[in-house]
Amino acid sequence: MDIQDYILVHGIITSIKDNVDNKFIWFDIRKDEYYKDKDGKMKNNPSFFSVRVSKNMKYKLETNIEIIVKGIPKGFVDKNGYRQNYIHATEINGLTTNKYDEIISYDTDGVMLWNGKRCESIPMSKEEQEEIDKLIKECIGED
Repeated sequence: MDIQDYILVHGIITSIKDNVDNKFIWFDIRKDEYYKDKDGKMKNNPSFFSVRVSKNMKYKLETNIEIIVKGIPKGFVDKNGYRQNYIHATEINGLTTNKYDEIISYDTDGVMLWNGKRCESIPMSKEEQEEIDKLIKECIGED
């Protein structure tokens, strides 16, 4: 059984970047967390989250709107060697985003990847081609 860990974040969209790459839109969420300090005064400690979602999604994103994002926590090491964490959104305000973004991708040489495995085409042998031709002729009524 494939288990995914999900995170749920509720906050305000502070910025949207749709020119980072061809497949994804990146946006930031600010979540305000309030607490009382030792003197009893209310203080705000904002947290910021980066979110990635497919450009194929149907939900319109705008800054300064309240949003609830459900997603899978992800991360990578950037070109400077720093760890970058983000959320890959699977739902925005209860609407499902494209769930196949993580399953189908492409390798650096353009070969499709399915769940990280290369989808290589293997040419048919002469015997396999003859068998296919025979089956096609049977289906269309030729002998």
